[in-house]
Amino acid sequence: MLDNFRNNMRGIATVIVVLIGGIFAFSGTGSLFLSGPGVETELVVNDEKVSALSIQQAIGVEKRRILSANEGLDPALVDDELVRPSVVQQIIGRKVIAQSAREQGMGISTKTVSELLIETPSFHTDGRFDQDVYQYTIRQQGYTSATFIEMIKEDLLIQQVIQGMTATNFVTQTELAALAGLTEQTRDYYYLTLPIAPIMSAVQLSEDQIDAYYQQNKAQYQTEDQVVIDYIELNAGLLTAGKSVTPEQIQARFEQEAESVDTAISRQAAHILLADPSAEAIAEVQARLDAGEDFAALAKQYSEDVGSADTGGDLGYSSGDTFPESFEAALAALEVGQVSAAVETDAGTHFIKLLDTQVQTFELATESARIEQELLTEQVDNALVEKLEMLKELSFNAESLAVVAADLDLTAQVSSPFSRAGGDGVAAYPAVIKAAFSSEVVDDKYASEVLDLGNDRYVVIKLNESISARQKELSEVRSAVVNALSASTAKQIIAEQGAALLASVEAGESVEAVAKANALDWQVALGVKRNDRAVNPEVLNAVFQLQMAAENAVTEDFYARNGDYVVASLQKVTQGDVATLSVAQKASLIYAADSINGSRLVQAYQASLVARAEIKQ
Repeated sequence: MLDNFRNNMRGIATVIVVLIGGIFAFSGTGSLFLSGPGVETELVVNDEKVSALSIQQAIGVEKRRILSANEGLDPALVDDELVRPSVVQQIIGRKVIAQSAREQGMGISTKTVSELLIETPSFHTDGRFDQDVYQYTIRQQGYTSATFIEMIKEDLLIQQVIQGMTATNFVTQTELAALAGLTEQTRDYYYLTLPIAPIMSAVQLSEDQIDAYYQQNKAQYQTEDQVVIDYIELNAGLLTAGKSVTPEQIQARFEQEAESVDTAISRQAAHILLADPSAEAIAEVQARLDAGEDFAALAKQYSEDVGSADTGGDLGYSSGDTFPESFEAALAALEVGQVSAAVETDAGTHFIKLLDTQVQTFELATESARIEQELLTEQVDNALVEKLEMLKELSFNAESLAVVAADLDLTAQVSSPFSRAGGDGVAAYPAVIKAAFSSEVVDDKYASEVLDLGNDRYVVIKLNESISARQKELSEVRSAVVNALSASTAKQIIAEQGAALLASVEAGESVEAVAKANALDWQVALGVKRNDRAVNPEVLNAVFQLQMAAENAVTEDFYARNGDYVVASLQKVTQGDVATLSVAQKASLIYAADSINGSRLVQAYQASLVARAEIKQ
């Protein structure tokens, strides 16, 4: 270490942690004085209040998780009200565990959270914690520093409980043997397949049959209530046309930013530290440096700073205030590659080498493209806010959206007919569907409120046409009727033929013999495990659900997803043997069992806490 020098630095770092902790704790105190619907209590768990805002934030997190796990999923399909019930249950589960932990004397300090956040790369700029980045990031998620800190504390507290419970869990040899018996179990079975496709293609229907089926199932062939809407859409993309930035505006913004840019030189230093050297020791190192020996090798041999000696004495970069004053002064006087004479600090005697210099540049040529884009974005954002307020004002009680669109230099559009199941374009959004079929729009003929579709996309709608449900004529739905009747007829035929096949196998004939007699495909699977991917997964799943209590074969029939009929005969079940597992397989099985048992333990504990909790919604 750098002895006193580095010890002092550690002390400074501790002070910084505490200081930032104070910033975290107090810069968010404004949340205590917030007012409005977001802070209204929506849930109470054992006298602990949960605001509507907190629930909405949790819903937002869950929606982002769902969208991240399901690439390409339309965000409009992930409705808040669809997600809300599970989110509320998650919050209740979290709260009862955290409350139980506090009752048992567990807790998380602000300092611990601060240290965690300081190490979080998302809050770093140039490798260091950046308060501005931190504040911007959490505000984008709807948090203040105070509420964010409390959320992190609760997360860590819950982790403590879960880790404590799972750490005490263990797997016995009996459990391991039983689990291996199941996971390594193998089964032998035969099966035949009666395909439905040839049966369905052979079905012949008369016009009388088609008409009779249509008459009996008329209710299936009715249209739904539909609407056609006029709508005006407003989004950032519609406002970019015609926007431009002048060179003078770019220059002005550049000069404004240049006033706050730190362009100070940073120097990369390496040193050899002699903590309490004799004159002879200093002279010896100086002589070897004067002789041109490698600085890094000398640092490794002589330096008493064990933290940097193995890396050639490299201490990283300093902008002039990292090291003691005499150290910084000597470093500043060096050229790259040059080594100083002996320099004294409280830590000892240093030989300092300047490895590199960096100067942050801020030039118009390299910054103009970014500045131009930012200015354009600001113009569009300002225009969007202005147009949005005008849209809200002009569309209220508007007789025609076409007039409103003309006043705003936007375009009024007409949707295709759609039902409550939704349609194309804006009609796919639940908010639009709900508004389109509301009494205000359908009955009172009012324009809707401006609907927020997310991602700075807004729409206002008005009824264009209401289309009542009606009975479809046979001529309109003939193909659908034919398909449905053909499928129904084919199912009856395959059920009758399948029953005969099953009866033959149950009477003692082999699957192979029955299949060959009826010109059907059959398969045999020997020594198959439940996770075997080389066999038909539907048959595998069905066979592993069968119970084989005796030596006699067990026969079962079922329908595949495509409608094919399958007869399966389970011939033999061989339990897995833990003794046959490799060390790695045993370890994997123990880990899996430990995880399952731990998860069940935590779930049971949580369920018991929820059952005893007083919950008000």
